[in-house]
Amino acid sequence: MIKPPLLSTLTPSVNATVIATFMEEMAVQMVESADTLKTSAMAKVTGTHIHEAVEGMITRAGQIRVLADDMRASGELENFDEACALVGWRPTAQALQGFHAAH
Repeated sequence: MIKPPLLSTLTPSVNATVIATFMEEMAVQMVESADTLKTSAMAKVTGTHIHEAVEGMITRAGQIRVLADDMRASGELENFDEACALVGWRPTAQALQGFHAAH
């Protein structure tokens, strides 16, 4: 299996504070998505396990916030890579290069 590229494999001259802010936005978006799912019509259907999915999303958002705090403190780009894994985002090398260039 081909593994997705990681931000930590790029030039380490990225702004950790900017990356951490982006990670916090990832967490906010995950919580907002969980709220949308929780109030959706699907949540009323028996057997969908929506409640468990929502709880998992909120838990992962909390983990991402912790990673963002650690990113600010340590500057370790592996925190961003782990946050991407938690949200299920597998950015392409081109996307990471663009993200790196934009920030």
